[in-house]
Amino acid sequence: MYSLKSLYKIGHGPSSSHTMGPSNAIKYVLKKYQNIDFIKMTFYGSLALTGKGHLADYIAELSLKDVPHKIEFDYETKTSHPNTMIFEITIGEKIFKETIISIGGGLIEVEGEKKEELYKHIYPHNHFSDIKKYCETNRISLDEYVDKYDDKDIDAYLETVYQKMMSNVEDGLKKDGYLPGKLKVKRKAKEIYYSIEEGENEQIREKRLICAYAFAASEENASGGEVVTAPTCGACGIIPALVKYFDTKYSHRKIINALKVAGIIGLIVKHNASISGAECGCQAEIGTASSMGAAFVTFLRGGSIYQIERAAEISMEHLLGLTCDPIEGYVQIPCIERNAVYALRSIEASSLALFIDPSMNKISFDTVVETMYQTGKDLLNGYRETAQSGLAKNYEK
Repeated sequence: MYSLKSLYKIGHGPSSSHTMGPSNAIKYVLKKYQNIDFIKMTFYGSLALTGKGHLADYIAELSLKDVPHKIEFDYETKTSHPNTMIFEITIGEKIFKETIISIGGGLIEVEGEKKEELYKHIYPHNHFSDIKKYCETNRISLDEYVDKYDDKDIDAYLETVYQKMMSNVEDGLKKDGYLPGKLKVKRKAKEIYYSIEEGENEQIREKRLICAYAFAASEENASGGEVVTAPTCGACGIIPALVKYFDTKYSHRKIINALKVAGIIGLIVKHNASISGAECGCQAEIGTASSMGAAFVTFLRGGSIYQIERAAEISMEHLLGLTCDPIEGYVQIPCIERNAVYALRSIEASSLALFIDPSMNKISFDTVVETMYQTGKDLLNGYRETAQSGLAKNYEK
């Protein structure tokens, strides 16, 4: 598996697959080729069908502004992956072709190149069962496992991630008005936050705060702001909401270590399945984020490695089949509200994992990740971030 840096990345929303992925693909092309006369960039699949709502063309224009270019959306041609980009690079009389796939969370794969040439695998284990066995044998915790194998500066990097998550929430809580785009969706974070009444029931207050925080970060993302993929832009409200809420309840060191634990969960899904809504539906994005959130909370609460696995498994298991059907291709409806719902679910999954003896668990986290991937492949294309089915189809303007 790659470093946590490949999971928690800072970049512009509203969709890491549609903004950060294309931006990284363009950087790759511009670095590989010199003295370019013209570039034709074509988006296919989900990148085409929801590209404008996800600002794919806007980001591409910004990234290519100094190079003569043309950007096209191909809505008909079928490709092997739903997030495919094809570049035709003209240099003199020669035309070079690059096929690049946005695999989720801003990462890309280049056709004909090994993944290892783009990203370095640093973890020796790829499944939770193997990581768990290693940690038990060596009597270390999951955060210590990260310390052992990830980059030496991972703590400093996660500090930057923490600061960005906190600022996303705090900035989002201050803003009024409407989100960009023709849906005219009103910002709700500030309203939810300031509707808290003095003396309100503590459980209700907790839920209201977490919802406000999730809305705030997600609304920043929907506005094209700079956010942290956790694991994607579309699911970037869950972990920041939990970080903000638990920040005053646990030490800062504990919060950073909890981000490591959550990150391991995300990396396992990313390596063995997918975190792309275009490939496996929203279960791959919100489902992964909710599992990460459940692990985050369970670690903070002092849960064992078995209870952390159980919490992550519960979150994913009960999200199987969740579709990705953004209305008009915007990461707004149902995406923002969904972040709030599953931030709360992360806490509930953690509680359930702590209530039940983990030795009674019949389903491993690895099993549910494999099942999620298979389920995602079985979803009809309209339910995988194409805005052609579900709410996107039935929405009445």
